[in-house]
Amino acid sequence: MLTDVEALELGKALAQLVQERGLGTLSKKDYELLLFHHLTSSASMRSDWNYALANKLRVTESRIKSMRLESSIRHRPANHKAVLVAIVQRVIDAMSLPEFSGDIISLTLENPVERREFEYAVKLAKHTVDYGLNREILRISALALFEVILANVEQAETRFQEIVQANIAMQSRQAEILDKSLTFRQKINKLGEQVSNSGGAVALLTGAVGLL
Repeated sequence: MLTDVEALELGKALAQLVQERGLGTLSKKDYELLLFHHLTSSASMRSDWNYALANKLRVTESRIKSMRLESSIRHRPANHKAVLVAIVQRVIDAMSLPEFSGDIISLTLENPVERREFEYAVKLAKHTVDYGLNREILRISALALFEVILANVEQAETRFQEIVQANIAMQSRQAEILDKSLTFRQKINKLGEQVSNSGGAVALLTGAVGLL
């Protein structure tokens, strides 16, 4: 499961953990989470889905999900913006396919670390997440995702104005969208009215995600 180099890294991490905490204070869970972290970071497992990991490690998929989250928090806290960028890029890739149609994107968020970070990003935008019946399948519109991205960047309204100026050619429409009497969400909705196809939505998402 581990290469010689990866096994050596695990041994060093274990020795450091013992040195920091003391051998008698470490629980079975401490050892399991450290081992799980290194196994799932290895070249042979890092791209595995929960189903494959459960089969390889002979535990349930629910246990895999729990250990993914706990080991991440303990041994490698997620980079919030990097996770959000990766999720948005998957949405952009899906919307760029010739067969894509409509406004709602369905995306699998099987990794609980990704789901946790995305839910936090949505909370910052004061939205709620629509998972439908399956909590691993996210359903979201391009415009809602655009707003989520902006809620996670610094100086969001200034960045929004730059995106409008870069994507809307007519000055009159720019002025209509950027009307100071509108709330920020109303401005975003006004911009959404100008997006008539997936190409336009992809352009907005691409511009926004580059700000993270």
